[in-house]
Amino acid sequence: MSMNKIVKLQSEQSGTFTATKNLIDFTIPSYGSTQYDMRNAYVNLVARTTITDASGATGAGIYNFDFIWNALPNLTFDNNALIKNVRLTSSRVGGLEDIRNQHYLRAAVSPYKMSEDDWRGKEYVRLSQAASQGNIRLAPNQDFRPTGSVKSRYRDINIQIPLKDFLELGNADTFPCDKLGDCRLHLECNFDRLTIAQRQGNGTRTSDFGNEKYTEFADTAAGANVTELTMKEPLKDIKASPYWVGQKLAFDLSGNGAPSVSGKEAVVDSITYDEQTQKLTLGFAASIADASGNSTFSSITCDGVTAGSLDFSITEAQLILEQKGKNEPMNELQYKTYTNEADVGAGLTSFTRQYQVEPNCFNLLCVVGTDDTDLLPENAGKTRFTSYRIRSDNKDLTNRRVDYQKPLYYDRTGMWMLNEGLPLKNLIETNINATAGYNSRYTTNPRPLIFIGTNLPMTPTNKLVQISIEGGGDGVKQINLYKSVVKNIKL
Repeated sequence: MSMNKIVKLQSEQSGTFTATKNLIDFTIPSYGSTQYDMRNAYVNLVARTTITDASGATGAGIYNFDFIWNALPNLTFDNNALIKNVRLTSSRVGGLEDIRNQHYLRAAVSPYKMSEDDWRGKEYVRLSQAASQGNIRLAPNQDFRPTGSVKSRYRDINIQIPLKDFLELGNADTFPCDKLGDCRLHLECNFDRLTIAQRQGNGTRTSDFGNEKYTEFADTAAGANVTELTMKEPLKDIKASPYWVGQKLAFDLSGNGAPSVSGKEAVVDSITYDEQTQKLTLGFAASIADASGNSTFSSITCDGVTAGSLDFSITEAQLILEQKGKNEPMNELQYKTYTNEADVGAGLTSFTRQYQVEPNCFNLLCVVGTDDTDLLPENAGKTRFTSYRIRSDNKDLTNRRVDYQKPLYYDRTGMWMLNEGLPLKNLIETNINATAGYNSRYTTNPRPLIFIGTNLPMTPTNKLVQISIEGGGDGVKQINLYKSVVKNIKL
């Protein structure tokens, strides 16, 4: 019995990749008679952080950070947003897939096909993190150690982007390179939209430590130098801890018989958790405040420390494939893909335009944005778009306008998802706020979404489809039409 094996391919371009050096190419070899199972294939981008201390004299700290899309810190996004355009070609049959602005397509569909549990189940590989139930957000793929005396450390970040998240042939259980020949995967990336920012810096004790009470510590014993501090508030779950070994914090201590201390920076040397009291004790390599006689310290609090600089670089790009141990006989390759058409609505609040659509198109999705930097089809205030109507070959596809978030709207959304072969699991239609607490993740500065999609009959000739959108505010600006088509290749 032949076993499948894992193949790792390096990109043809060498790192470091930047905002301008953003093209990545892979050659998928046929080796004469190779087939691949693409369902578990993924692109792996290796990112490395560079973080320095503002004051090296107070020790070297380990800092928490976030990845941010397009300077929008409260926006959550999937890893596939890093890929803008994708093209897959074959040496024997030519073009297989060519999807432009695929990140808008996936960002529009993903909130509907995944429940929040599904979404959070992928946080272990996602760059964009949202607050947990303990209101804590930690940087992805980092070795933060919540207890013990071994210092936390930075690690290279493996940004995994499954092929099926940006390429329809990524869902193929058999990709026949034995018939297609060598294939080439070309990616144009959105590295210019990705930045890094610190969390738990100076002035964030009320917002970034989960609970402000977690930054308060018990009074010290009489006459004792302060080499450790114990939290006042019990911590029922260690996963909700805002602390890790190697973290640099700034402490304020009110002296009783000794000078008060303000903004004393120190690196956490050890952390212990008492199962009985459910409290953490932070230890330090040296005293952060010295007692005099029987003096004590009270009203003890801590805050974050702002790093000197934060930066990151993408040093490598890899393609991981699963090569099949036994080939399947194939005479044709049939699959679904998308064609894309971009347009501009010029801010019209009453928009009507006609488009030519391919005969083999069975689904049409209209993704609307405010400008070319938007990732989400946002319906600001739920009033920017109030209704839409679609006609195909001069025939209305509904007997009335489709009003936003009314029963007919949900019906059309469900029909598009069903015809696309995707599950409809979520109709919250609001992007999770990355900077809000867990309980207010949908209500703090909400970003309501809109879905404008329809089924279309497959016809012998091109179809003429008219889209009409009514609304207010900024109106219709950027438009991307994604046309689902079936391709059939004889091998």
